[in-house]
Amino acid sequence: MRIAVYKDNLSTGRGADRAVMNFAEAIKGRGHDVALLDKNEFSRLLSEQWDIVVPTGSNEVVDLDRVGYFDRKDRARVILQLHLEPKGFFKWKHPIRNFRIRRAFNRVDVTQVLCKAYEAAYHKIAPRPKLVTIGNFTDIAATVVQRENRLDSRLIIYPAALQHVKNQEMLIKAFARLADDYPNWRVHIIGVDTTKYARVCKRLVKRLGLEGRVIFTGFKKDLSDEYGKAAFVAFPSYLEGFPLTLLEAAHWGLCAISHTALPSAASVIVNGETGVLTKPSVSAYAEGLRYLMQDAAVCRRLGANAHDFCAREYSRQKIVDAWIALFESYLNNGVFE
Repeated sequence: MRIAVYKDNLSTGRGADRAVMNFAEAIKGRGHDVALLDKNEFSRLLSEQWDIVVPTGSNEVVDLDRVGYFDRKDRARVILQLHLEPKGFFKWKHPIRNFRIRRAFNRVDVTQVLCKAYEAAYHKIAPRPKLVTIGNFTDIAATVVQRENRLDSRLIIYPAALQHVKNQEMLIKAFARLADDYPNWRVHIIGVDTTKYARVCKRLVKRLGLEGRVIFTGFKKDLSDEYGKAAFVAFPSYLEGFPLTLLEAAHWGLCAISHTALPSAASVIVNGETGVLTKPSVSAYAEGLRYLMQDAAVCRRLGANAHDFCAREYSRQKIVDAWIALFESYLNNGVFE
């Protein structure tokens, strides 16, 4: 198969960029002719013949619609790949842009969403396309030795860009309620710390007297050391696609704590079995933190379960198999099964 994967910008370093690059590499590794194209190579996408075109978000599918690609008789089949919860693509200040996204979403042949919870939401936006749910994968490995070496860890980590939607404030406020009871515990907030929201978070840490306890590490490309030292991962974000952080934590044998306002979290976290899901309030999140902080055996058990669950459900082989089956089904039968 000749497959064009289109991502307008691959230089931001965000999780979606990594997921797209990993996806293209994995499909290519199965022997298919895969081209990963950015905005500068958009003309190549339009001028060459492909079996499948995979736009990887709203910008990309709007670009295709804008140039009339969906009206071409010789066009390839288009599978829209989404890396965000469907509602996250729309901004109330941009009604014209929102209209263009809805129209383009409704013109693709098939849309892939990252978890079942997104299917109904997408069909309210665009009822025509077929839908398929395929999650993400990660290749970060974990070993029993790494888990056992963290028996005495008192470190919580949160690797995520410092943005309002990532909700670092909830973690800081929740930890503040427990800081006196657990004086040896620390929190590492890992991400670019020069944003406006980062300054808000730093002022909050100072106001709550948590300097030296909540540490802003800045951006780290390699998180191996942080995962290797952590007791568990906090993930209070309220807008994601399919959090790679939760998969990476699981593959390091770490459990994670998130909340029920993030639908995709439940794809990885089975509450009380592979991690902790709380209600989306500071008080509930604080009690979830306490549950993990007070008992290292619980963290180890949940982390081991998370590792085994994700190795089974979100391995590279299983996810890539699902994509290959999707491509082949459509090309062989003209429909997705």
